[in-house]
Amino acid sequence: MIGGTGGAGRLRAMRWAGLAVEVAGYLVWLAVDCLTAVSYGLPWGAVTPIAGVCVAVVVLLRRRPGADARHVAVVTYLVSAVATLAGLLVQAPSMSFGEQLALAVVTIAALRHADDRTAVLLVLAAGIVIVASPYLRVEVPTNVATYTILSALGWGGTVAIGLVLREAGSRRASLLERARADERLELARELHDVVAHQVTGIVVAAQSARVVAPADPDVAKALAAIETAGADALAAMRAMVGVLRGGEGGRAPGAELGGIPEMVRRFDPDGTRVRLLADPGFEHAVLPAGVAATGYRVVQEALTNVRRHAPGATRVEVEVRLRADELVVGVRNDGAGSGSSTSPGFGLAGMAERVGALDGTLHAGPAGNGVWTVTARLPVGGR
Repeated sequence: MIGGTGGAGRLRAMRWAGLAVEVAGYLVWLAVDCLTAVSYGLPWGAVTPIAGVCVAVVVLLRRRPGADARHVAVVTYLVSAVATLAGLLVQAPSMSFGEQLALAVVTIAALRHADDRTAVLLVLAAGIVIVASPYLRVEVPTNVATYTILSALGWGGTVAIGLVLREAGSRRASLLERARADERLELARELHDVVAHQVTGIVVAAQSARVVAPADPDVAKALAAIETAGADALAAMRAMVGVLRGGEGGRAPGAELGGIPEMVRRFDPDGTRVRLLADPGFEHAVLPAGVAATGYRVVQEALTNVRRHAPGATRVEVEVRLRADELVVGVRNDGAGSGSSTSPGFGLAGMAERVGALDGTLHAGPAGNGVWTVTARLPVGGR
């Protein structure tokens, strides 16, 4: 797995950093809550920081592996409502700024992955607990109006941020699925070309055998059946691919490993940046259907990403290795720190779908020292 360890480590570091920032925010506002509690006097004023701590702890539970932010949001709203009722019962002000922050954070997290119906329910529930808290908990009338307006504005901003992130996530998921579908379609087309070639050979062989075969009715009947079945298979495949293409015109011939040297020359006409490391005779290797074309496409997508995300790269290595049981293709560049993205793009997502369809693996990510790698391993079934 090339680049996987560094990418996972960076992701864990980002998660810990996000957790630290969130906890720091809670601590700051809980400190404000404590000062407020002291001003109101103990023991009833202690309801303020206690409510904030309880809600913040519940919100932090959403970071557990497998936790559903929507479920955590429901529990958080219930805890906040209980805190409101407790404040009313003991007749103590319990407006908590830390609690308000935690409610906003969990609402945003829940809205990001909610469907339409759940999103509406979350927006309404968040409005009740966020806006109702100051209205029911604060005793001074002038403070009630001020805190209610501020809470309403905070609720509106929270909902806006959550819905924007939800729309962005939905759009990204749609683009990823489209990229994967495009790669599946392209792979289906190329497999069609290969299978059609083989079936055509079978049909031609059956037709030739009927001419030279002895006058045996059983043999002639069997050859006729083979010829008919082959012709029907070709017609069905052409019809199916025609529907998939949606009326597209002709298509360029499928790419093969032999086109990689020319691709490298086009990418680096001067030959100063790109180095091709390949096994001798790889251009003429006999590989299973789709494997060679997929290897070519992986190199093409990786070089495209280098040009797009790491234009300042000074060293790029393209590797093509033929093993007894797999084809390994990879691209490494030293421009990761100057522009390569840490999250795979839609092109790489489509490549992963295409490689996975052939029971292969694709890894993309930083490999340390400013190096970015893309490596695909495609099984060839013991050539």
